[in-house]
Amino acid sequence: MTASHESTQSNRIGQLIRNLGDKNGVVREESRHELVRMGGLAVVRALVGELNSPRRLVRWEAAKSLVALADPVAAHALLNALEDGDEDVRWLAAEGLVALQDEGLMTVLSGLTRRAKSAEFRTSAHHVLHDLKKQGHSELIAPVLAALDQGDPQITAPTAAFSALQALKP
Repeated sequence: MTASHESTQSNRIGQLIRNLGDKNGVVREESRHELVRMGGLAVVRALVGELNSPRRLVRWEAAKSLVALADPVAAHALLNALEDGDEDVRWLAAEGLVALQDEGLMTVLSGLTRRAKSAEFRTSAHHVLHDLKKQGHSELIAPVLAALDQGDPQITAPTAAFSALQALKP
């Protein structure tokens, strides 16, 4: 790829990212679809950056795009978004981690070992684990879900998550 082409692509990505905050829903949706169609590391990195936008709508559009891209590069950013101030963004971040399958599972389990004090995080992690349980690893995930459903999940979930992570190691 030539420097000129890279610059043109970078400019195009920048414009599409800016459009994620447009007042017109059609413009936002078309931009999101174009970003997903383009894919690639530059797009994923740009979208990951937008998960920190002060604008809820931009965070939502970025998360929605990352769900469709299902790129492991976004795993930790999606993990952080499980504590977003907006429930819809948290839901999409959880869906993004589900789309990452085993990578999403390991990322959420690791996050639970450190972030189980956050009710938003626990609720979002439960969503991820519940959906991933349907896809496999049922025996591994069931004790973590049980810990999240108990009376003191901020205490029981980190230990259950750590045990599950240990069981995943080769």
